[in-house]
Amino acid sequence: METQLNDFKADETHTTVTNTETPELAKRRRIGIFMVAVGAFLCIFGFLITLFLLQHEANFNFALYGATGFGGTLLLGGMVAVLG
Repeated sequence: METQLNDFKADETHTTVTNTETPELAKRRRIGIFMVAVGAFLCIFGFLITLFLLQHEANFNFALYGATGFGGTLLLGGMVAVLG
């Protein structure tokens, strides 16, 4: 009787450890991947706008610090959400 109980506990522990994909985790990953994509786009967009504004000798502070900084923040936050 006791061995059957121990076998049941071992099987229950095994299924708990291997079943890590939950709906909440999947939703968090989807949001994280979206944040990484938007952050990467903003970083590239901010870089290109900064280059364009430098060529025309205009004020590039917003593009350099605003778009690229916000994109980097989203990129980092998205990686945290994906990696968990």
